Amino acid sequence: MKSILMLIVFPLMMSCQTNNFDLNQLSFPIDVSSLEKKYDLRKNSDLSGIIVYNSTNSDLLKFSGFSFAGTLNRQDTSILSTSYVSFYENRTTNQVDAYMVEIKTSPKAEGFEKLLEKKMGKTDFYYRNSKFSYRVWNNGSKLYLFETNNTGIYNNEKFKSCNLYVVAQGDKQLSNYFISGGFQYYGDYLQEKNKPEHKGKKYTYKNFVDEKEKEDGKDSFYLKNYVK
Repeated sequence: MKSILMLIVFPLMMSCQTNNFDLNQLSFPIDVSSLEKKYDLRKNSDLSGIIVYNSTNSDLLKFSGFSFAGTLNRQDTSILSTSYVSFYENRTTNQVDAYMVEIKTSPKAEGFEKLLEKKMGKTDFYYRNSKFSYRVWNNGSKLYLFETNNTGIYNNEKFKSCNLYVVAQGDKQLSNYFISGGFQYYGDYLQEKNKPEHKGKKYTYKNFVDEKEKEDGKDSFYLKNYVK
């Protein structure tokens, strides 16, 4: 009887151990080799000194307890139609100091957005229009960059998607890699923040925008679609 119970309990224990992965619990640098031993990661070609590891494995698609696994086409499990995670390795340091979440289905994208709003709170860097939105949160050791996209179309059906980029603050190469496009204004802010006159002082993104408004007036492009 005891041996039978062990046969039942042991697989259950192993199941609990293998399903406790959570992206939000990861610390940088990430040991990608330990992930490769358990999960299928697809290694992409070098991009500007960066190696990317992609996976659509649902066991990896969890953030703060929220499972964002999903697909637009059950017949196609590629990253073209399926939610996935990417890990970014800096070839200069040989460390994985960033990951990216891409969510392809509207219900999961909307649920994930609500989760981040609740978890991360209000942010000074917030731009939004009818098509896209961009937000940045800085928690000291990690930089969170969140983008939503309302323009997706798959098989003539519209859908909402989103991306979350999480980067180690000390990795300038990977930070510069992600701070572009809709997040470029944040890069401009960081350049200003690092000037000698701001050293040792509290200087928020809102302070930066207020200065730009004084300099350029209400027509400043830093004010367009800015959510105060």
